[in-house]
Amino acid sequence: MNQASTADLRAEHLGVTRMLDIMESMADRARRGEGVDSDDLEQTLEFLRVFVDKCHHTKEEELLFPAIRAANITFAEDVVEGLLADHAQGRVTVARIDSVALRLEEADESGNADLAEAMSAYSALLRAHIRREEDSCFDVADRELPAAVQTELAEGYDRIERDVVGGGVHEAFHALLDRLGSTYRA
Repeated sequence: MNQASTADLRAEHLGVTRMLDIMESMADRARRGEGVDSDDLEQTLEFLRVFVDKCHHTKEEELLFPAIRAANITFAEDVVEGLLADHAQGRVTVARIDSVALRLEEADESGNADLAEAMSAYSALLRAHIRREEDSCFDVADRELPAAVQTELAEGYDRIERDVVGGGVHEAFHALLDRLGSTYRA
């Protein structure tokens, strides 16, 4: 089975899952009233906005999902619609985390419970989303899309990395994951 169409996306899921582990640890700290470092929280939000949304979700929304639709893989249409709804819900939840982060910067300690809840909700959403993507959408794409389309997708992913996200950004985010992972024991 040729996995050119999803290999990059599956690898990115590993980074996203690491961040979800970190966020769950942050949420636990917030629940205990220990709080989360504001710089760590801001860098987490940046990861969610850039790595998850601007990079990963853009690759899916602009390239993979349209390729699946163009191939008339009709049994995947409902899956794609659900995944797009998850992306939209994730954006709403990230905005909620950002709003709580602003409250915490203003020393609103009641924000700790809201931060824990929002981070946990985001983590649960994305974990279920990743499972559905890998089990339903990615496997279908790998199996059903012609090899030429899969090659075009891989080239398109590289173009998004270079032109939309920028060089060195992935590497910087992986260094962030290492640092936050050791700080939050994830």
